[in-house]
Formats: sequence, structure tokens, C-alpha cells
Amino acid sequence: MVRRFVIWIVAIIMLLGVMTTIFVQVSLTNTLTEELRERGQVISRNLAASVVEPILIEDRVYVHRLVENAKKTEKDVKYIYITDARGKLLAHTFEGGFPGELLTARIDLENSSRLLDTGDGYVIDFTAPILDGRAGFVHIGMDETSMHEKINHTSRVILTLTLLVGALGVLMAYIAGNYLTRPIRSLVKGTEEIGSGNLGYQIKTDSTDEINILSKAFNEMSYNLNNSINELRESEERYKKLVDGISDAIILVDSQKKILSWNSGAQKIFGYCLEEVAGSKINILFHTANVTDNLEIPDGENVFKRKDGSNFHGLISNKPLQDSLNAGNVLVIKDITEQKERADLEKLLMQSEKLFTLGKLAAGVAHEINNPLTTISLHTQIMLKKTRDEKTNSRLEIINRETNRAARIVKRLLEFAHQSEPKISSVDINREIDNVLNVLEPQLDRTKITTDLEPLPLIMADGEQIQQVIMNMLTNSIQSITMDGEIIIKTAAKQDYIEISITDNGCGISHDNIGRIFDPFFTTKMPGEGTGLGLSICYGIIKKHNGSIDVKSEVGIGTTFTIKLPVL
Repeated sequence: MVRRFVIWIVAIIMLLGVMTTIFVQVSLTNTLTEELRERGQVISRNLAASVVEPILIEDRVYVHRLVENAKKTEKDVKYIYITDARGKLLAHTFEGGFPGELLTARIDLENSSRLLDTGDGYVIDFTAPILDGRAGFVHIGMDETSMHEKINHTSRVILTLTLLVGALGVLMAYIAGNYLTRPIRSLVKGTEEIGSGNLGYQIKTDSTDEINILSKAFNEMSYNLNNSINELRESEERYKKLVDGISDAIILVDSQKKILSWNSGAQKIFGYCLEEVAGSKINILFHTANVTDNLEIPDGENVFKRKDGSNFHGLISNKPLQDSLNAGNVLVIKDITEQKERADLEKLLMQSEKLFTLGKLAAGVAHEINNPLTTISLHTQIMLKKTRDEKTNSRLEIINRETNRAARIVKRLLEFAHQSEPKISSVDINREIDNVLNVLEPQLDRTKITTDLEPLPLIMADGEQIQQVIMNMLTNSIQSITMDGEIIIKTAAKQDYIEISITDNGCGISHDNIGRIFDPFFTTKMPGEGTGLGLSICYGIIKKHNGSIDVKSEVGIGTTFTIKLPVL
């Protein structure tokens, strides 16, 4: 600090010295130049007045004597020469002969002086007319050498004084710097001590000026800072114990969605140490890696990924730290795998109980109404053969058709009530799909069917029941699409199961109904167009094969059914 202080003092002194030298040099040059011009004009005019009479009487000897006396008398006169009105040389002071180029120089009566290069240096040539130029002209050259010598001498004196003052300034600055910076060095040492962790460091000073006030303020600040840091550490320890005691994952991310910190619950849930994920984007914890790209982290249920690659369902809560500055977010993620499994088991149990109860009811109802339907159908057939009246025959046809429809409903009820155990054998799913498409070919004239069937391993299943499921799914898709509709059937082999997906671009299923489509007797079709048992039967068949059936749908876009069957 002292060194910089001395350097600045020296720099300021030298800058002032240089500026003073330049200013004095410029001012002195202007002053001496003006003085030289005034002297030249006065001398030339006086000489012009003195030589009027000798020139008129053509006394050249006297003219020459006046010229020589003027040159010897006046300092800084380089030369003097006189010409007549026609430019003829009358007298001069040049010892080596008169330079002829001076006579060729143009005379400007409006400007009484001009700068000429004589070869030995520059001179100011002053011209004074004799009798307004009718009798001739007097030319006097004033030398600037002595003027420049004065200027240079003055500049050297100023520079010498500047150097002396600079040296003295360095000494005084060094002494003053040491004196002034001693308490400042104490402050600097104090800040270094605090920076190194010695928060309770106190400065000792014997000064009584503002530095002493600053030192006392520093000591008080150091004391308060030490107390505050200690309290903050205790608070941090309490907070850490509290957060680590929570089983849910608590994650702190910055505004760029990069992980800053998390609790032990997050480490247990995801399997990463904090050092492994610190600085990484939160995306690595989501099953879909780009779920948060250019978007806010969504609240609610989502699928997350552990370090070992396994996925789990979790509930995420996202709270900003500072809304105005968007400094970051606190994420709380709860693993709901057990809750999901328990809910699925409860749903499956309820579904099984519902199917069992409805199955018993359906079996009883079917047996009770099957015999009357058989009698009605038999007598209707007999009457159709004997009746010749068209009106009566038309009515009998209606009775027969509705009786057959009721019989089909009863048959479906019996199928639903007495679902037989699957007859397990080796099944090629792709072949079963082809068989179903061949059966449904008459219904597919105006429907585009696209298949993407990958090679699949054989699975152990009941081929007829699998065909029943696929046929039911395709029938529903055919009924939901318009004339320009399309159905896409895909199969794929996964690690331990095969997957069948049937996608259509039909009317779709509303969000309110999608959770009920596997319930018995639930249907969205018009009255008389369906019993609502088809998907329930499919659900039961797939569950008996230890598989799963899922549905995704959007109204006006279409529906996708996904069936998963294990590979044994």
C-alpha cells in the first residue's frame, strides 16, 4: 500500500512538472516570439525612416554605414539589406556575398514579416517600405536562436526543480504512507484473520482519529459476526437434523434446475450420494429425462428413476425459495410405491368381489330367463312356418329377433358367470392376431388396419381366450372409428413379458368414464347396442393369465389398449 501511495505521489508530481514545463514553454515561446516580432518591426521601420534621405541623394556609403551600425547595435539581427523600388540591391550585411534567392522572394506589403529558411536555421524576415515603397524596401532578418536558448534553459531549470521536488515528494510520501497506513494495515490483517475463520479477532490501535473509530466499529462487527455465525451454525445443525429425520426426499435446486443439496431421505430413496448428483440437473431423477426441459417442474404424481435404473411412482411438491428473484426451488418427493401397490390390490380385490357377486347374480338370472326365452323362441318359429299373413309375419319376425338378442345376452351372462380356467399351451401371439384378423376380415372393408408385429417368444396361455380378448378389443375399436379411421396393432418382446397394443383414432373415452370401462354392465354405447360385459370378460381373462391390461385415451383423438402377458 505504501509503495502504491509513493508511486501515485511521484506520478502526480511528475505529471504536474511536465504540464508546468509544457505550459511555461508554450507561454514563454509565445511571449518571446511576440517580443521578437515587435523588435523586428520597430527596427525595420526606424531604419526605413533613417535611410530616406541617403537613398534620395544616392549616398550609398552612408546607407551602408547605417546598415552595419544597425546590425551591430541590435541583438538577434541576422542580416539587413536594402533594395530600391525595382528590387535592385543597395546595401547588405552579408559577409560572404548576398544570397540572390532573397531577391526573388515575393514582397507582401500587407504582411510585414515572413519566416525564411536561410540554410543555417529559420529567421523572421521583416520588410519596411521606404516612402511607401517608392524609394525601396528595408529587409531585416531576426534570428530565433537566442529565443530558443532561453526557452530551453527555462525548461531545463523547471525539469530540474521537478525532479528535486519529486525526490523530496517520494521521501515525504514514504514517511507519510508508513504513518497513515499503519492502522490500515491493522485493519487489513483483521480482515484476513476473519477471512481465515478467526471471527472473534480484535484490532488493537493507539490512534485517536477516524481510524480509531473505524477500528472500534470493526471490532464490534467481528464480535457480532462471530455470535451470528455461531447461532447460524447451531440453527443449521437443528435444521439438518430435522430435515434428515424426514423420510421423504427434500431436494434444493437452483434456478437452472441443478441440484444443490438434499437430505438423507433423498439418498435412501434414489440411492445416490450427494457428491454424485451435486451440480447435475434434476432431470436425472425423472423416468423421462427431458420432463423439465424449458418447463417448470410439475407438481403431482410422476415416475422417478433410482440409481440402479429401477422406476417408482412418487408425489412431487415444488415450492420456490424466492419468487421475485427465482433463486431456486425446494422439491419434496414422496415415494408412493407401497400406496400404489396397496391401492391396486384394493382395486383388484374390489373388482374380484364385484365380479364374483355379479357372476352369481348373472348365473341365477340367466338360468331363470333362459327357459322362458327358449319357449318363446320355439313357439315363434312354429308360428312363422304356419302364418301366411304378412302383417302377422312381420310382427313374429320382430319377436324372434328380439328373443334371439335376449338369448345372446343370456349367453354372455353365462360366459361371464362361468369363466372357465384357461387351457394352457404354447401360444404364438402373432399367429393368434392373424387368426382374429382373418375372422374379422368382412368387417374391415372400410377400416385401415396397420400391423407392426415383432418376432415374439412362445408364451404359455389359452389361445382361444387370447383370441377372444383380441377380437373384443378390435370390435370395440371398429365401432368407435369413422369411415376414414385407422387401427394400429403392435407387438413387442420385453425382458420378461410380451406387449400387445391396439390403437385407434376413434372418438376416445372421457376422463370420467375411463376408470369404469372394466366394470361389468358399464357401457357408453346406445341402449340395445351392448351389454357392458366384453371388457369385463377381457379383464378377467388377462388377470387369470397373470397379465395386465391398461388403457390410455383422449376424447376426439383415440384410444390405446396395452396388454402385457408374462413369458414363462
